[in-house]
Amino acid sequence: MISFSGITITKVSEDAANSSAVFEIGPLPKGYGYTLGNSLRRVLLSSLEGAAITSIRVNNLDHEFTTIPGVRQNILDIVLRLKNVRIKMNHGDQTILTLAKKGLGQIVAGDFVSTSDVTIVNKDYVVADLTDASAQLTIEAVVEKGIGYKRAEESLRDEIGRIPVDSLFSPVLVADAKILPSRKGSRTDLDKIVLNVTTDGTISPEESIMQAVNTLRSFYEEMDIVANGAAAGAVASVSIDPSSISLGDQGVSADVISLLEGAGITTVDQIATKPKTFYSKELGLKAKQVKELETVLKSFNLELAKDEKKSKKTKS
Repeated sequence: MISFSGITITKVSEDAANSSAVFEIGPLPKGYGYTLGNSLRRVLLSSLEGAAITSIRVNNLDHEFTTIPGVRQNILDIVLRLKNVRIKMNHGDQTILTLAKKGLGQIVAGDFVSTSDVTIVNKDYVVADLTDASAQLTIEAVVEKGIGYKRAEESLRDEIGRIPVDSLFSPVLVADAKILPSRKGSRTDLDKIVLNVTTDGTISPEESIMQAVNTLRSFYEEMDIVANGAAAGAVASVSIDPSSISLGDQGVSADVISLLEGAGITTVDQIATKPKTFYSKELGLKAKQVKELETVLKSFNLELAKDEKKSKKTKS
């Protein structure tokens, strides 16, 4: 069997803002530089969770095909600029930001009234210009978590005046992987990856790589279960003790971890001791968040406990 021992990730350089860095990964067996490098690059660019503005309401207008007196940009221009506001959500999956400005001057992303749930990274980014002392601009923006890219056409116009926005959730802007020859001792037929990562500032390059590696690990663990059936799941459950695995290592979102820890649940095996109703009703988790826990349990061949009330009904 090919040996993968001795592989290290070393940060070679970084910028002052810690949003761009270069890493070396290796030494790798011949050919595995491309295997790992392409996989990491694809996941970094397409599969990491981020936050973005998904819809707005401007001055309570009915639609986006209009202009606002005293504002240099029309609403379509403002919508395009709001695509580039970079936001980090510290808690929750959705929130609303508001902005209200009067008089001459520029309106920047930092003018949005933010809460502890949200951090606006590029506060100096210009959203609009007010050219008249009597000009007024108010914006209500819905911010959501998501993965990849969501076109405005995919969102429903569920209320008059709500304007969908093209949303770029991915926190990674650049992921460039170069494969170079490497050596270890007398072996000269090895690979190494030189990985250049640039983020939007909502996460660090190190965090993005960690999330990408966890995503790939979860994918290959799932493929192992699919390929080998229940036997592979049994082996996995024996070789990896779920009581020693923390929730953060499994990619569980921070807000869910906080609620679980409040209930005394800190490891994977403890999740399986409670039924689905405990998480949905007592902890108030959304269906998507409960599904996230079930996915983690499935990778260890575990499942949520049966609901006692349902079991009694079945017996009767």
